[in-house]
Amino acid sequence: MAKREIIYVPILKAKAGERWALSHLAPGTKSMIRPVLELHPHKEKLLGDHIESVCEALQAAWGVDRAFYVDTVWLHGDSGSPAIIAEVFEATQESGLQSIPVVRPHYDDSSLEQMQDIIVEGERGYMLRITPDVLDTPALIGGIVDAIGISRSEIDLLLDYRNHPMTLADDVIRVPNLSSWRLLIAASGVFPKSLLSLPLHQWHVLKRHDWLSWQTGVESHLKRNPLYADYTMRPPGRPVEFGDPSVNLRYALDDHWLVQMGGKHKEGAAVEIHAMAAELIARPEYMGADFSTGDEEIERVSDEEEGPGGPTQWLQWCVNHHIEFAVQQISHGGV
Repeated sequence: MAKREIIYVPILKAKAGERWALSHLAPGTKSMIRPVLELHPHKEKLLGDHIESVCEALQAAWGVDRAFYVDTVWLHGDSGSPAIIAEVFEATQESGLQSIPVVRPHYDDSSLEQMQDIIVEGERGYMLRITPDVLDTPALIGGIVDAIGISRSEIDLLLDYRNHPMTLADDVIRVPNLSSWRLLIAASGVFPKSLLSLPLHQWHVLKRHDWLSWQTGVESHLKRNPLYADYTMRPPGRPVEFGDPSVNLRYALDDHWLVQMGGKHKEGAAVEIHAMAAELIARPEYMGADFSTGDEEIERVSDEEEGPGGPTQWLQWCVNHHIEFAVQQISHGGV
């Protein structure tokens, strides 16, 4: 298959559900995305053992022939850590993974020095991930570029609005050296941090303001159109530590998600997923089992004879559908 242009950058937690979602994408979809994978500490494993197991899982889920971004910030905090950064990227190198480091604007000098060594040795460039307020201090951006010491033509700039809609018409023009970056990417993740306030056992419409605001920006005739990035249907930040997650489905459509919440998993409510899935596949918006592996699994679980799965499975089906849908939406001219 001919090499396809990267058009979508999903920001994912490098956890089991997201890895399954990546591994079950159509080959053509995989060739059109470059995910940002955020690493998170493990409650029980030592860091080295945890990173080694994540790398092994990524070998199986994503392979060693496609590049992806690796963001370590949740392992060490905003200022970085040379030791942790070195340990992570040594593990990805030993695993044969095509990891592209993510640099944050407030990494300290020693972390930037460590990143420089990794980036020069890896020869894949890096991602500079900033929030819009950093555009107010272009000297900070220039200082990082100078510290790493490679051309902007080897740097992908991610403008990350996190849980806010994008304001691209105001901000793209403020990006220093706008035309010089290898890629310009804009991200937003407006999915709510909690759905507990939603009434149970009914469908709710949640607007995809991340997508809608990107679309509005591109339609405003920017001097450079950024690639689209989002957090699929998870909110930005650390994984939420649910004491007792609820049964739920989150289904991406053109400008909104369909969301339904059920009872608590640990209270035996997992079986509610059967009726929830049956309701979804009966709706006119349902894309069909052939649309994605996630859709196929949702349709499968609508049969009460099938096992209901659990929180990881419900999330992985919906993330898989979301990525496939976003790629189709962008590639079919959803601007």
